[in-house]
Amino acid sequence: MTKSFIQRSLLLFILLAIHAAYAGTDPLYELRTLATQGNAEAQLRMGGVYFKGEELDQDYQEAARWFRLAARQNNAQACFNLAMLYDTGHGVGLDHAEAVHWYRQAARQGLPIAQLNLGVAHAEGLGVAKNEAEAVRWFHLAAAGGEAQALFNLGVMYANGQGVAQNLIAAYRYTKQADELGHGMARALIQDLARKMTPEQFDIANQAAYAPATPAPSEKIYLQLGAFRSISQAEKFMALLSEKLSNHVLSLHTQDELVRIQTGPYTSTAEAKRSAELIKLKLGIEPLQKIR
Repeated sequence: MTKSFIQRSLLLFILLAIHAAYAGTDPLYELRTLATQGNAEAQLRMGGVYFKGEELDQDYQEAARWFRLAARQNNAQACFNLAMLYDTGHGVGLDHAEAVHWYRQAARQGLPIAQLNLGVAHAEGLGVAKNEAEAVRWFHLAAAGGEAQALFNLGVMYANGQGVAQNLIAAYRYTKQADELGHGMARALIQDLARKMTPEQFDIANQAAYAPATPAPSEKIYLQLGAFRSISQAEKFMALLSEKLSNHVLSLHTQDELVRIQTGPYTSTAEAKRSAELIKLKLGIEPLQKIR
């Protein structure tokens, strides 16, 4: 039963709090005006209006148009929503490779649900070359963000030895955490794993079971690889770096009118230092350690 559980989320998180956010008798008019002026959050919400079809006729093509405008401004949620449209063929041609592109843009900004779906794409070879080890990496990142499905998927991967050495104890731990977060299929997998484990493994798994997911600390350690005055310049350089640093998760961070390329976060300064040394060997540049 453990081989058919890898799942993606098909939920679009559409932000539709229009009436609360904009005053006046015609909030949709004001929202459209903001969106037309280039406000990425307004563009995201306009896409949501067309997708849901609650205040206007439902129009997936128009939803895709507004999501794309916001995504081009690096709005993580818009990148994810656009990816979902390509993944399902709503308003755009069905294109899993294009979906992967936009999932990656959102995942690099730390959106857990995008990290989950990017991991699934790698696990299934859908829109990208199948790479189960890469799938596990993205599932770990999504799980750290509290995604129950990512924890469940990790349980499956560790149970089957997909992309990682088989480890029933780890599989049990991740699945138990998914169950604690309310995953509907976790209980059945826990029972299946318990039947396969030795009594010693079962005792160890329960003694060392992970606690429910908790928010990450407010301050994290990153390595900065470059700083630019425009998002387009930063994105072009990040694309070049991604080819050489395939084992690193790169993201953009805007502060003080500069767009910085960073990798991380790291759990300790020692881990960040080791990563910096590897990056220096590959790129010939000295990353800057930043705490945010």
